[in-house]
Amino acid sequence: MNDICEAIASYLVQQTRTGWVKIIAEVEFFEDAAEFDITCQYSDNTIEDLDSGFQLFMKFKALYRITTENSENKWNKAKCTINQSGEFNIDFEWDQAQADEIERLS
Repeated sequence: MNDICEAIASYLVQQTRTGWVKIIAEVEFFEDAAEFDITCQYSDNTIEDLDSGFQLFMKFKALYRITTENSENKWNKAKCTINQSGEFNIDFEWDQAQADEIERLS
């Protein structure tokens, strides 16, 4: 799992310019699709949107497979925070209303 988290962080950091402070990636994950909202904050307090792309989707798909091997560890939302100091944090959440909506539309 650490390798995947490092790959996610690396992918996102590569898109930044000098002076970045924090990257926040909010993910809604649906197993075969995902929606990303990724922002980077810079030391001058500007905020810039970062790209997601297929490579990032595949990294989250691999992370999903590993973290949900135990069926009690379901998640469909994740929030990943990377600080310039190297601190990496990821929180997972299950949103039942979102799951119900996806099921209803399927």
